Amino acid sequence: MKKNAIEPQEIEKLVEMAPVEIEKMTYEEAMSKLEIVVAALEMEGTPLALGLKLYELGTTLSKKCGGELDKTEGRMVQLLQESSGEVREEQFDPEKDGR
Repeated sequence: MKKNAIEPQEIEKLVEMAPVEIEKMTYEEAMSKLEIVVAALEMEGTPLALGLKLYELGTTLSKKCGGELDKTEGRMVQLLQESSGEVREEQFDPEKDGR
């Protein structure tokens, strides 16, 4: 899909999505929809009311993606090698180990 080549029907379907539909999405699906929302918001001539709906949808999609990333971080384990050569597992801490 070309950037800024979003069909009006696609935008209409997006803004009509129910929160339960977003909750069922995978990270990849939500991110794909978020990219479309951003492109639609960047288009010239977007009516204010539609822009507000897109903004609200984008916020919901962004929260979904952020939540999925947080869940994934919670499951991540680091493999650390001790000076003795022994390898041990430690829970990944994004605050300590970087994001």
